[in-house]
Amino acid sequence: MRYQTRPESVTADAAPHGRLRADFDVNDLNRDGRLTQGEFTRLLGERDPEMSAEECQSAFDEIDTDRDGLIDCAQFLVWWNERL
Repeated sequence: MRYQTRPESVTADAAPHGRLRADFDVNDLNRDGRLTQGEFTRLLGERDPEMSAEECQSAFDEIDTDRDGLIDCAQFLVWWNERL
């Protein structure tokens, strides 16, 4: 299942999500709207320096439900909010 990027469906408070979205965009190095494993690991390293490489891999695998090797911002925001 692919998540649709719809701000009203993933944001309850725009400010924190705006910052997360900005961080997502900065780490989306090729600007395709999706993160590779490497881009995702870089993002998590900036947001949560305590997260190990194994935890990053496990999180990526959890988020990448369609197994295409990429995660979009909506998938990331849903996952981030669930872990809080």
